[in-house]
Amino acid sequence: MAEIKSLTCIECGHGHQAEIFYKCERCEGSLDIEYNYEMHREEAEAAGKKESGIWKYRSFLPVAPNSEPVTLGEGNTPLLRMPSLEMELEQSEIYFKNESANPTLAFKDRALSVALTAAKQFNVEGVITASTGNTGVSAAAYAARAKLPCKIYVPKKTPNEKLRLMKIYGAEISLVEGNFSDAYLMAAQQAETTEWFNVTSTFLNPYAVEGNKTIAYEIHEQFGDVPDWIVIPIGAGPLLVACFKGFKELQLAGKTSKLPRMAGVQAASCAPIAAAFENGLEEVAAWKQPIATVASGIADPLTTYPKDGTRTLKAIYASDGCGIAVEDDRMLHYQKKLAIEEGVFAEPSSATAIAALELMKRKGYLRKNESVVSVITGHGLKDLMSIQ
Repeated sequence: MAEIKSLTCIECGHGHQAEIFYKCERCEGSLDIEYNYEMHREEAEAAGKKESGIWKYRSFLPVAPNSEPVTLGEGNTPLLRMPSLEMELEQSEIYFKNESANPTLAFKDRALSVALTAAKQFNVEGVITASTGNTGVSAAAYAARAKLPCKIYVPKKTPNEKLRLMKIYGAEISLVEGNFSDAYLMAAQQAETTEWFNVTSTFLNPYAVEGNKTIAYEIHEQFGDVPDWIVIPIGAGPLLVACFKGFKELQLAGKTSKLPRMAGVQAASCAPIAAAFENGLEEVAAWKQPIATVASGIADPLTTYPKDGTRTLKAIYASDGCGIAVEDDRMLHYQKKLAIEEGVFAEPSSATAIAALELMKRKGYLRKNESVVSVITGHGLKDLMSIQ
């Protein structure tokens, strides 16, 4: 593997050893894993060729080279072209990366596979997470695969379909009053008390975040280079930040000379990051307006951790990208369009990545001759009964 230099604070730059840390011990900033990329590059890349899915990229993942990955076959998801949408928007190249093809039907499997592999290395007694649905399902499945107990804190309004899936995998469920930020705080407190590994899918667990960047490696291979735009639905935004990091690593390795522009998409009634971008702000504030959206998977007000939103906003600015807020009627329109014209049923949160394109075009961000990959982050299982 590329040797880990440190878990580095993005706020003050303080480095930590490659152990279990969730925030900087000096300033409580979030952490990013830095590598000595030149260490054992050829040997690591050769080892990766013997594996499949995300684990073919183990040379850039924070696990020991001889570790047995906790895997269910995640990664290697399809990149598919959308000619009908290209015609409708008069756009050169539009693709979607279908992350609903992962084992638990969402992109979270990339992060949880790496997180549970790290958990085994650290010999933890169990894993704990906060979730509105997809993270909990994935954490429960991968914990079962790793033979570790799993406890999940979820808002009381979490769909029963998702709760049943978590329970099927043997997880213990705790219902929390309030929204995801409240569940996040409860999970963090319990992780400190029990010393279980917290795998919540914000920037809290730097090992989990690293699994997300494998989507960049796959897009690069499947597209043949780097598209002009990557469009990603975001709550706190670790997938967007990790994806951009993956492309920067490809550039550093001499695999490409360009970087994509990153578009982060949120629901209009819960859009703290998109609002900060639209107003030209440098920092993200917690969302204080009423939240009423069908896109529950990305409806994160960032109440207890607005700095996570700021980290994502900085990545958007660094890529010369944009933040986009999509109304519910447009995401539902494109949810049906994706099903009817492409044969893929996605949850509304995922459909925002397609719905955002017309807004990006209208606002002048997306030009006719540019290529774009929209990431379909997960399935729409919980929405099946509500489709008219």
